[in-house]
Amino acid sequence: MASLLEKAKALVIERIPGTRKGSDEPAYLHSIRVSESLTRFGFPKHVIIAGMLHDITEDGATPPEELRGMGFSDRIVELVRLCTHDDMIEGGDRRWVKMMARLIDAEDAEAWAIKIADLTDNLKSSGTLAEDRRRFMREAKAPFLLRLSWNTMGKMPVWKKLKSVLMSLS
Repeated sequence: MASLLEKAKALVIERIPGTRKGSDEPAYLHSIRVSESLTRFGFPKHVIIAGMLHDITEDGATPPEELRGMGFSDRIVELVRLCTHDDMIEGGDRRWVKMMARLIDAEDAEAWAIKIADLTDNLKSSGTLAEDRRRFMREAKAPFLLRLSWNTMGKMPVWKKLKSVLMSLS
């Protein structure tokens, strides 16, 4: 019988189609790398699984309720929900800011860890993005996320990794 992590991995491979922006890399590999990063930083299994699933709603058309029905815990589903854009909000930048506000309100270190691992991986592969998107990620998104998460995460290695990746790209 497959573990929940294996089940999550199979789900992202099956449901997150296409390639990463500006590259020929399968889009689902990003989710796998986020999960692997959380593993390296020693996060508990439920955070690692939620990291694997962090894009499943917005990129894989899988609502949180469906995850619950597949056997993922309420905590995993909540972490995925906290780290997911609200598609009812127009404009990608606006959706992202609203998600940041939700993370601030939640004061949830595990959700912050997932978003930090997510943005760290996105920064590492930002070279394939259009120049304006790459600049926005490096000059706005990453510094903003670092500042917003400082009180909760600033002493944690996952936070320090994002800061070091950002500094190396400057």
